[in-house]
Amino acid sequence: MIKTKIILALALMPVLGMLTACQADDAQLDDGRVPITLSDNTLTAVYTRAAADTTLNKGYLESGQNVKVLVRNHGATDWSEYTYTAGANGTMLLPDNPPYYPLDGTHVDIVACHPSFSGNTFTVATDQASNAGYLASDLLMASIDNQEKTTSTVNLQFEHKMAKVIVNVFANTSTGVTAIQNVTLQNVKPSVSVYPKTGVVSAADGTPTAITLVKNSTADNAAGAAVIPAQTISGNLLTIQTNLGIATYSVDSKEFEAGKSYVLTISVNQAAVGTTTAINGWTATEGAVVKTGDDRVKIFMVDDPQWPGWFTTITMIKVEGGTYSTLAGVTVNGTISDFYISQTEVTNFQWYAITGTTPPSGITAQIMRCHPIEKVSYNDIVSYQFFTKLNSKLANQLDGMTFKLPTEAQWEYAARGGKNHDTYTYSGSNIAADVAWGDANSAVDNVKQSHPVITRGANSLCIHDMTGNVWEMCRDKYQEGIPTTQNNYVCTTGSNHVYRGGGYLSPVEWLALTRRYSWADNTRNSAVGFRIVLDDMQ
Repeated sequence: MIKTKIILALALMPVLGMLTACQADDAQLDDGRVPITLSDNTLTAVYTRAAADTTLNKGYLESGQNVKVLVRNHGATDWSEYTYTAGANGTMLLPDNPPYYPLDGTHVDIVACHPSFSGNTFTVATDQASNAGYLASDLLMASIDNQEKTTSTVNLQFEHKMAKVIVNVFANTSTGVTAIQNVTLQNVKPSVSVYPKTGVVSAADGTPTAITLVKNSTADNAAGAAVIPAQTISGNLLTIQTNLGIATYSVDSKEFEAGKSYVLTISVNQAAVGTTTAINGWTATEGAVVKTGDDRVKIFMVDDPQWPGWFTTITMIKVEGGTYSTLAGVTVNGTISDFYISQTEVTNFQWYAITGTTPPSGITAQIMRCHPIEKVSYNDIVSYQFFTKLNSKLANQLDGMTFKLPTEAQWEYAARGGKNHDTYTYSGSNIAADVAWGDANSAVDNVKQSHPVITRGANSLCIHDMTGNVWEMCRDKYQEGIPTTQNNYVCTTGSNHVYRGGGYLSPVEWLALTRRYSWADNTRNSAVGFRIVLDDMQ
């Protein structure tokens, strides 16, 4: 998990005079001073809530949200307080009485926090099952001390002052658990004392309470997230209400640190309902993962070379093998073995964490880290040693399997829900816009582009973006004819590789699961990327 950073650009001009609060005016004053203008359009996109198009994943604060800003000349006793309001697409609206910042060689201190709140106590929401409750609870603070006023730009870096807890829950349907209805964190102290003038946040306080992550679901899987004050929790940590009753999970002692992310993936079986089960093997490192129950999900953490000790998460969904009767619209007689497939397309951040290099597309902007990698060729994957490095980094966790590109059969089998044999036109729906970023809905400010992963609906296996966002490369070479009898089939003859799923430039007819395409192995086309599988095939 990476820290969220907001870069605030303060437009300044060389002037003389004291820092003062002035009448409403966004123009230069007669004495040459100009107001401090702020923007948050380089907010880092971070993983927050599963399967949700959150404001943070859009790369800027939601329009209408407030940021409290305190300003003083360095060493002065009194601070001046202002409330800036986020506008559209990362703009920040000036307050009625903005601060004016002269470049006179003196120094200034600035402190900012979001969300804006009154008093010195900040309390997280007890219901964070919606994005509104989640975002309003995620305290971000930034400060800069003793900044010399001789530059036209001052950068402030926001940091999370809360701990982030992400929970993925699956029902073990074979044991009678068929629905995950509600998920709550237990024994959470909800409040902290905040000292905005120093940026200091106290230890957690308040009567322990429950925080809702998932509410009134009817599905056999659920994903939610909450932010809580940094604290140590002992005893009952998590309750999961299912169609059969409540399962409770406890820890002996678990420390949640501010600015860090913790991921739990739990499969609930019938035996767990009505009992208290200890969560074992959960380390205290950032990005810690707990897995209990069956093996429906594997989660891997890859160290970020730019931020040592920080991690990017790769979530692999198990796809149980079976038979299939169609492939790309052709009637076939096919069988396939168990495999795991990535829940998302490979992102720019994952590429960098695995290879240690900038993606071939050249994208380096923080906002693009959670977007799928694009403009990547098959030859790039080979020359940058993506799979060689990934398998090497995680060698002791793979149990004889290896990461690789999916075969075309694996790709479509997973896109259609595996054994579910979904007959949808697209992966998870007959309505493209429900699950896909395509030509019709991908534009931002009239420019068609990729979007962060997990921002469209999932299919029945909880896999995202198998339709749209970027075309996905397969292990097979492209041939017009598809064999009608297949057994873990992969085509190895041909000059180009198969691509499936369509991308953000694709018209709706090209998003259908029956469509396939090919590009030369050295071609870097827009809206072309890939996802990965884990299996024991050679």
